Amino acid sequence: MRTTSHRQCLECGMFVARHDVSCPKCDSRLAAQTDGSSFTCDIAHHGERVHEAINRLDELIELATADVTAQIRVIVGAGAIREGVYAALKGYRQRKQIVAFKQDGNNTGAVLIQVRKA
Repeated sequence: MRTTSHRQCLECGMFVARHDVSCPKCDSRLAAQTDGSSFTCDIAHHGERVHEAINRLDELIELATADVTAQIRVIVGAGAIREGVYAALKGYRQRKQIVAFKQDGNNTGAVLIQVRKA
């Protein structure tokens, strides 16, 4: 995932500031643009407490929404962190900050978070 202060409009190729809402050249809505990419991050197996894992989740969602990422796969384990993450994700979905989330197939310790429609 890219973390620079600029990104490229996928419609016209112009470089724009990350905080821009639309491309100044082609007026394309930047938040809706995605290259279909995804990334995985483990927030439950390095001694994190629930609040630390939720803080990391917040950072991941913020990074993904500032980029062109379509989906995040988050490893949450099977305990209290998983429950806290699901509760936080319900709030994100209600506030329309993410599109959707679901368990990763039969893996109860992983969640797929759709940041924008691909």
